[in-house]
Amino acid sequence: MRLPIEMIGNKIRMIRKERGFTLETMANKTGLSKGLLSQVERGISQPSLDSLWRITRALDSSIIHFFEDVNQKHVHLTRKEKRKQVIFPESSGTYSLLSAGSGGKLGLMEVRLQPGDTVCDQFIQQDGEECLVIIRGSVIVRVGEEVHQLQAGDSLYFASSQNRTVENAGDEEAVLVWALTPPQF
Repeated sequence: MRLPIEMIGNKIRMIRKERGFTLETMANKTGLSKGLLSQVERGISQPSLDSLWRITRALDSSIIHFFEDVNQKHVHLTRKEKRKQVIFPESSGTYSLLSAGSGGKLGLMEVRLQPGDTVCDQFIQQDGEECLVIIRGSVIVRVGEEVHQLQAGDSLYFASSQNRTVENAGDEEAVLVWALTPPQF
């Protein structure tokens, strides 16, 4: 079971990325160091109340929002119409969270790519695993030096430490389910 500070850090990272802010942007907005902000996001440093207040103000979010999921529920229901959308500034496409978000060990996301849309190296991490399942359409996935053409029903598993891109080179919308552990969104 994760400690609340890890859940809060994950939520801070998720909202920061939704806003398209880098750690440097956050450091400028809060007056806190990038190193401290990174440690808070990874759950290895507990912020003071003043630091947490600065972070929430920079994210234009309520401080209460960061404590909403601290009750450690083991069952999370996400209704289709209530899915949270995630924005990745360097990538195109639409991203919807399917998993509980912060606090879990598995991140699960629906990715919708229009023809020409590309997902670039979003979740590079040393220890982690990812799996893509193509629900509709076709995509080209580059993992390291390997190139894979995937169709509906295909899946691809790989270590999160590798560079990767996913591109919809087809002429219709591609829909994928993307799982990764530990979650980075």
